[in-house]
Amino acid sequence: MTEATKKPTTTPTSKPAPIRGPAPYLLSDLILIPTTVPEIIQRTWTNNMEEWAKGVPLDKYHAREQHIVATTEFSSDQRLITWILVPRPDADVTPAYAASGAGPGAGVGKVGEDVNFRVQGGFDPMDVSNENLERILGAVETYERPGMVARVGDERVEDVSSMSVASVYVPSKYRHHGYGKLMMKLLWEQMETKDIAFTFLYSDLGPDFYGDFGWTARLSTQIVIPTTFTLPAPPTARTRGSVRRTILQPVATDTQLKELIDQDALLVRQDLEQRLAVALATDEPQETETERFVAVTPEISAIQWLYARAWFNASVLFSKNFTPAMIETSLKYGVSVSGSNNNQFVLWHHDFTDDNLFILRWRLDPSSPAKDEDEDLDAIALAFAEAAQEEAKKWKLSKIVFWNGDEALATLLGLKVQVRKDSIPSLGLLNTPYPGHTPARLEWVLNQKYSWC
Repeated sequence: MTEATKKPTTTPTSKPAPIRGPAPYLLSDLILIPTTVPEIIQRTWTNNMEEWAKGVPLDKYHAREQHIVATTEFSSDQRLITWILVPRPDADVTPAYAASGAGPGAGVGKVGEDVNFRVQGGFDPMDVSNENLERILGAVETYERPGMVARVGDERVEDVSSMSVASVYVPSKYRHHGYGKLMMKLLWEQMETKDIAFTFLYSDLGPDFYGDFGWTARLSTQIVIPTTFTLPAPPTARTRGSVRRTILQPVATDTQLKELIDQDALLVRQDLEQRLAVALATDEPQETETERFVAVTPEISAIQWLYARAWFNASVLFSKNFTPAMIETSLKYGVSVSGSNNNQFVLWHHDFTDDNLFILRWRLDPSSPAKDEDEDLDAIALAFAEAAQEEAKKWKLSKIVFWNGDEALATLLGLKVQVRKDSIPSLGLLNTPYPGHTPARLEWVLNQKYSWC
């Protein structure tokens, strides 16, 4: 995607109640196309501000997106595609809309917007006039990402491409006409023309909306650790009266991060191989037996993308709370267990706008049947939780949030696993008879926050 350079100067601040007027365009007159035109991409940002800006002024909202695009490989032209739902160039509005005499919002618009503006005609993919940009009826982003698929019967783990879907948005003035549903249907069709094995997204529209198009809702829980919560003592202190102290070191550089992520990807592959071996050892397949395992391959660019967002928010949106020196020296990726064994670490993301420290990856060595080693793993888990609490306090965040954290961890901490009702992970297979409608046969391994975008 080409970096957008023009800086908008106004801020849409109101969120009008939807009024269902005539549909501006017939569904049969709409197409989904990719765009790299900066002004068109900027308009999609302006449109979704009404839902996601959370009080951020328009110029800074755009500046943040520009910063992320300009500084991260994850948002490069080769990986990120911005799609827009627009009328065909030769299309025109419906007769009912033309006769209604009302604009797209039926007389209701954003502050500073001409509420009587009437959209008309087809979309020109190179025209950046406001009249043409008003014809953008919806937008969605996709990120191509490495993945792994293990099929029972193949006896191997295959490296594949996956596609993450994000920023699904229809402006409020164009809702209730089926445009969002059409956009997702067309997007699925576009993805099936590419060499993509599976696709995933995070639904804010409940567990069922995206199921009609191929994405099936998956496990959606979280462990929330308030910064005011008192963590339990390590189990060694309770059972033996002494503690083998867990020494942690910060994950502060890209070199350190890459070493951890590369090792993590190898361990994920081993995990899938072990699951395949167990499945192959099953003598009598059951109707609900898993047929495929998929995982989003951990990669450094995805973590750096989230870090760029946190850095901008701390430096610009929350600059009154933190000094530049603190941001440059103390905004870390996470912590790892000190020593030559880099298999144990926790990575996090500072979500300043939602007041969370998100756990991206939480990696411990597999549990051992030996009691003392189990206790040591619990001690490491508690050390990770304590480090996360300290990090959250340092950056004035009120809680730590761990998506789909292990129930054993919640028990260790004395907390409950909560059901999450937003950002519901949803998964689908492409070019297959069952894209995602049989989740019992398709398992998403390592369904954690690191894959979110």
